[in-house]
Amino acid sequence: MAIKSDDSVGARALPVGAVFHRCALQVNPHGYGDKFRGQATPDDAATHARDIVDRALELGISVLAITNHNDVSAVPVFKAAAANRLHIFPGFELSSREGVHVLCLYPPDCSQNQLERYLGAFDITNTSPSWDLSPLAFEDVLAKVREQGGVTVAAHATNGKGMLKVLNGQARINAWQNEHLLAIQIPGLVGELPMDIRQIVENKNANYRRGDAAEKTLAVAVVNAEDVVQPDDLEHRSATCWIKMSKVSIEGLRQAFLDPGSRLRLNPKDGELAPEGHAELLSLAWEGGFLDGQRVDFNANLNVLVGGRGTGKSTIIESIRAVLGLYADGDEARKAHHGIVRSVLRNGTKVTLRVRAHQPAGREYYIERTIPNPPVVRNDQGTMSELTPSDILPRVQVFGQNEISELTKRQRLLTRLLYRFMERDDDLAHRRAELQRELENNRLSILKTLTERRQIEERLADLPELEKRLEPFKGAGLEERLKEQGLVVREEQIFTSTPERLNTFRECLEILEHELPIDRTFLSAKALEDLPAKTTLGRLN
Repeated sequence: MAIKSDDSVGARALPVGAVFHRCALQVNPHGYGDKFRGQATPDDAATHARDIVDRALELGISVLAITNHNDVSAVPVFKAAAANRLHIFPGFELSSREGVHVLCLYPPDCSQNQLERYLGAFDITNTSPSWDLSPLAFEDVLAKVREQGGVTVAAHATNGKGMLKVLNGQARINAWQNEHLLAIQIPGLVGELPMDIRQIVENKNANYRRGDAAEKTLAVAVVNAEDVVQPDDLEHRSATCWIKMSKVSIEGLRQAFLDPGSRLRLNPKDGELAPEGHAELLSLAWEGGFLDGQRVDFNANLNVLVGGRGTGKSTIIESIRAVLGLYADGDEARKAHHGIVRSVLRNGTKVTLRVRAHQPAGREYYIERTIPNPPVVRNDQGTMSELTPSDILPRVQVFGQNEISELTKRQRLLTRLLYRFMERDDDLAHRRAELQRELENNRLSILKTLTERRQIEERLADLPELEKRLEPFKGAGLEERLKEQGLVVREEQIFTSTPERLNTFRECLEILEHELPIDRTFLSAKALEDLPAKTTLGRLN
């Protein structure tokens, strides 16, 4: 029978571990806008609650906390509107004796009577929503809620009636370092806070430093939970955050606040893109053979298989590899894979892997393989598709524990494994060839320079011997004679070049003889040639 829906395999009903929930932790009921903001809310309380729940579901919000000021009467209305479609944390918002606003959240199954008693413990006598202050100090409010089994969030801590604005001096330091302060509400990201506040939140201010910091660079957990009055307020970036919980519970919130680095995510800045969803393996089921009727549901983020030998850890890994049509790289791993396929999965067994792909658009697929036939892909309606497993999961790789150990001992396979984490450069081959040519030219240039250097060194090696041979000539005064000889040679060169220099004058005389009448004042070119070579013009005149 083809697996076409979650109901047919039942895997979706199995626990999957911790997952991220989009949470709005400060939702206000009907009448809040009219009483506290001067904005009348249309319709009635039930319609208002239903509209907020519907809008939350459209936005992928799965957790709402109802926190009216000093009032819990609207909680049942929201629980009815949710009707098991999403999770509701009952609670309220109150102001401490100093005027600090605090969100007080309690377990989803907390009864209305119990919730009213929790609120009454803070000596709030007014039975309707109000700004009345509790006589308890801020630190006492934190301790009281913890004693009641709830969790607290310091509301809008960095502005308005928040703890970092209302409190000052040592009182603020004591409140910040209080062990029951686990989370604060901020309007955006930590990096957007004013620098003085940011130093405190990041645990870098020595006066405020907490010894039990939530993580290395964060003193306490931070959440986005802006007041939600109208359904469209849920769209605001600061109205929601992502909290990872195994089960939506007060303990789940507490664990997230104690480990915000891995369990809390704030929304990105306006205009920034949220991280793209990754491909997910949702469930694995077997039909026929040794594992007939067995199914496993996977967590969308991290799954850990724990158990002794023979409990099926390797069978799950090799079943995933088999249904995707993949093969092991290592020799020993390949033998182990074929052994499990042959002995455990066996011919005729159908393995079905349900996956969710986010590219080009989010959609679920079923990859089926009946051993030993090749795998096929069906869409979420169960219709056969022309896609292949590599089209849906183009970069998926499967490795068993022993296989990883084997790969570390084989450099070629290890290098190939690392290639998937490197960005591809289409121009790499061209640039590599250019670099090789440049290196070759550099090599030839270096060889030429080395040859010239060797020749110079050889000539320099002869210099001491030449200087030694020159010494007798210096003693005989040959150097002075050579200087005089140099002058003689220079004069001789001048006299030798005189006829050539007189050619210009001969040409001028020829022109004059041709253009002017003959006069005894001038000599003909012929007479000039007959003059002795050393006769000067002055003597001729």
